[in-house]
Amino acid sequence: MITDNHTNNIYFSPYLKDECPKLWSSIHAALSERDIRHGLLKYPNYIWARDYMPIQIEEHYFVAYRFEPDYLRNNSRYKKYLACDGYLICSEMNYSMTEMDLVMDGGNVVKCGDTIVMTEKIFTENKDKSRAEIERILHEKLKCDILFLPWDREEMYGHSDGIVHFAGNGRVLMTNYEDFDPKLAKEIEKRLAKKFDVIHLHYKSRRKHQRSWAYINFLQTERLIMVPQLGTEEDEQAIEQISAVFPECETIGIPALEAVRKGGALNCISWNVKDCTVIASPPAASSLQKKDYRKAAYEILLQN
Repeated sequence: MITDNHTNNIYFSPYLKDECPKLWSSIHAALSERDIRHGLLKYPNYIWARDYMPIQIEEHYFVAYRFEPDYLRNNSRYKKYLACDGYLICSEMNYSMTEMDLVMDGGNVVKCGDTIVMTEKIFTENKDKSRAEIERILHEKLKCDILFLPWDREEMYGHSDGIVHFAGNGRVLMTNYEDFDPKLAKEIEKRLAKKFDVIHLHYKSRRKHQRSWAYINFLQTERLIMVPQLGTEEDEQAIEQISAVFPECETIGIPALEAVRKGGALNCISWNVKDCTVIASPPAASSLQKKDYRKAAYEILLQN
């Protein structure tokens, strides 16, 4: 399975520049400085690219799903975002895909070696199917084991990427749930421990920041990890702990409050893939403004 540490190409919604301009500027600068390929998806006006884009299982095999989460479907203000079509975008990028007849969003998919971790919200979202049928479809399409975590009903999205992140070598990082709901944290750890060694993020501070969940929602590629920064004393502690788990990778902080205040962090706003396609050398910078690359499906932000 293609896990985050194998990825070399990152995409974002074009609306991220408008919704979170300071965040986008920081991300773009960090990636450009390190010559990490990144670009803007052409269509979606929904900044949470992770949620609607297909899941990469193998280098040339992606799985699309029905992006119809209840938190959008049941809210007249946000229904317009259901038009985001990750399948269409991927097809224009010439990625090979299969469709999965399940309502789901990518924030509830954390790829951990030969296992995908998701919360049990998927069963609530697909009440027209039995649990056994849902599990069968997941196994058939995603080609791996599935580990289900309890859904924290206080968190309406039901996303596993706010709980856990794959740390390699049979390990996972778990957010500091025990600071807020020790009972739920114990159950989550119990389930994870059936398959993984669990490493807990923890913070030494007089008052636990209510948004400290965002640290687990970091963006990882093969060469770089970007950790959300909240402007608190816990920021540096998060970087220290995450960098200790991934000593082979550069780890930096990215000011992320613009996104965190909207309900997501760096994994949520991104879609990173392993892509071995060679992009042609860019022409002179002056001619880049209107030039489209990669079948016009997205605009690559070419760095000098």
